[in-house]
Amino acid sequence: MAIKAVAFDIDGTLYPNRRMVFHSIPFLITHFSLVKEFNEARKELRKLENISDFRKTQSEILGKRLNITPGETAHLVEKIFYKKWENVFKRVRPYAGLQKAIEDLKARNLRLGVLSDFPVGNKLNYFSVDGHWDVAMSSEETGYLKPHAKPFLVLAEKLGCKPEEILYVGNSYKYDVIGASAAGMKTVYIQWQGKEVPEADLTIRNYRHFSRKIEFLLREE
Repeated sequence: MAIKAVAFDIDGTLYPNRRMVFHSIPFLITHFSLVKEFNEARKELRKLENISDFRKTQSEILGKRLNITPGETAHLVEKIFYKKWENVFKRVRPYAGLQKAIEDLKARNLRLGVLSDFPVGNKLNYFSVDGHWDVAMSSEETGYLKPHAKPFLVLAEKLGCKPEEILYVGNSYKYDVIGASAAGMKTVYIQWQGKEVPEADLTIRNYRHFSRKIEFLLREE
């Protein structure tokens, strides 16, 4: 079936992870214990299904780990992870060729989407690719986190496409490639070293000549 839409993860997909790690060092040092507990809480959240109020449940789980109230936790997460950490992205350069790749896809009348496990916020603006997207969403909105198929299926519904009509680009084998494939999408694995994984339909190092690289996937019936 021909591809009608291309969707992307954000973190580690629109930019190389190593750049983010470098710029995040002061943040990680300052909030080391909190980041560790937050990551553990997210692991617990990935095991849950159909979370009716994601932020509330996240605050309850993390709050127990930090021994503070859910209300205090919600304020802390909003302040530290959803606002302060986002500022780090202002200093992170995107992958080479990203802007042209997005413009080329739009010129081909393909629908474009973003699906991230974290709130999208201003990240697309920081990478100079805002204004091109038909859908920009967080998996948190669906009550599930990747690699569950539900966020990808909701993305497909919002794009107005069948899952098999969508090409999904991500940097995580476990969350992006496996999750999108399970939902029925074709996948592109972006990894700066070019290490291939058999489940992905294509592996790339950056976005240079992206349209040419994915041409064979766009044409498949």
